[in-house]
Amino acid sequence: MTATRLNRLVPVNSALTEDSSTAGDGSASVNFTEEDDENVAIGVKYRVPPPEIRDIVDAPPTPALSFSPLRDKIMFLKRRSLPPLAELARPEEKLAGIRIDGKCNTRSRMSFYTGIGIHQLMPDGSLGSEKEVGGFPDGAMINFVSWSNDGKHLAFSVRFEEDESSSSKLRVWVADVETGTARPLFQSPDIYLNAVFDNYVWVDNSTLLVCTIPMSRGDPPKKPLVPSGPKIQSNEQKTVVQVRTFQDLLKDEYDEDYLITMPLPNLSWLP
Repeated sequence: MTATRLNRLVPVNSALTEDSSTAGDGSASVNFTEEDDENVAIGVKYRVPPPEIRDIVDAPPTPALSFSPLRDKIMFLKRRSLPPLAELARPEEKLAGIRIDGKCNTRSRMSFYTGIGIHQLMPDGSLGSEKEVGGFPDGAMINFVSWSNDGKHLAFSVRFEEDESSSSKLRVWVADVETGTARPLFQSPDIYLNAVFDNYVWVDNSTLLVCTIPMSRGDPPKKPLVPSGPKIQSNEQKTVVQVRTFQDLLKDEYDEDYLITMPLPNLSWLP
């Protein structure tokens, strides 16, 4: 592999940390061009690999599958090969051993689906033509897809990327399996899903119990500078007991009350 090809595969600033002189064991050094020196001076950005490599890395993976409750249909959940960098770079709250996206009220770095296709299972075991679930805008990130008990409807959450560093809150959508038409579950645009610990559950064929973000919730509360009481540590046992170490333990109720509190509207939308 030539030096030029090698420079395309590794960050220039990482290569500069190695000894660029010829090693005593006869290994060849990497020769940098004037363009590489200029990139180092201004700060190296991400580079796009050649099309041959990009096509392999970005090839769509095998969709996730889900059978209907009656086992007469199969759902294909389409996804992309790698998450966007914006999803990995978003800020997160580290609370009680879990990582929370405070903007979306979900677990941070949550994967997502990009499309839903439904196939009828034929008597001979083959698949019928695909019916694409539509109605939501392009670029939607789909999560928590579930069948109704009778297999006639789907429920799922939808969110969108607002900018390079954030995405919108999750909204619950429902879709008719026969037509593939989807629509928002709530008519109000201010009702969002709270998916930190749970999301929603089918109560019957036409009713969903949904964990939502309180509509009256404002900005995160400010913690008081003066604690409400002293910190007390006690060691009354004579023997030392090894205990498990937990990450990011909650030290007060402010973050917990703000992120975890959720009303549970019970919504029926079918006659």
